[in-house]
Amino acid sequence: MTTVQLNFRARPMVACTEGAQEFPPLKKQHRNEESEMKNLFLTILLAFAFSACEKREPKYRIDGKSYCQQIFDERDNQITHFKNWELIENFYVSPDNKKMLVYHRPDKSPAFLITLYDLQSGKVVAECEPGWACFGVRWTKDYLIYTWATTGGGERFDYMDYKNLNLEKEINGPCFYEDPEDDILIGYAENVALSVDFYEYSTGKEIKSVSVTEDFERENDHVHITRSVSDVTKVGKRKYKIEVCCFVDGKEDEDLFKTFIVEV
Repeated sequence: MTTVQLNFRARPMVACTEGAQEFPPLKKQHRNEESEMKNLFLTILLAFAFSACEKREPKYRIDGKSYCQQIFDERDNQITHFKNWELIENFYVSPDNKKMLVYHRPDKSPAFLITLYDLQSGKVVAECEPGWACFGVRWTKDYLIYTWATTGGGERFDYMDYKNLNLEKEINGPCFYEDPEDDILIGYAENVALSVDFYEYSTGKEIKSVSVTEDFERENDHVHITRSVSDVTKVGKRKYKIEVCCFVDGKEDEDLFKTFIVEV
């Protein structure tokens, strides 16, 4: 066998600068692209992680045949088991998704009922006849607050326990200003106002009552004044501005206005 050896001679490289273009180093460009891809991958991974960890609230709906409406969850689990022709007016779910209050009326019944469900066990906790039309439900640590209208045109807050829906306390008033963030409930009258009452929102405990008559009586003790709370505004943490309008007999065109700043 004959072995052939090939010898190559390298030709010297001649730099050509005329008309040449500068390119970034390939290794550095590659590292930049790789870093961008890693950042994009981490961003997508974090987005999926946050979406998976985010607490999703279950959804409920009223469904079924027209003569047999029931409440179901998003997995089609049936919550209520009412008889035919039951009217489900509304339902309310607690913020922790553990309880549901249903406002409903049985067929041919003159009164509405409220029924409290334990959503974890699917069982009925309690049921009662609450009173007039339901205005809404608030959930606190110790009480279910059921609000409804009174015959005098005002509003009533019923504080019920979670065990039997027993009425523990009630607050009546023509008008209310609710501030659950700072746990304050303010009761006042728009027509004839003598005072503005402040309560602890979560428990219904009265904090204090502020008179809106003294200043007017001192300044106008010779005339009859009708006072009206025209507005309640939150101006700070547990701090409120109460605007009062007064109508003086014989001086219908000369309304008096006063502003009270109350800190609770």
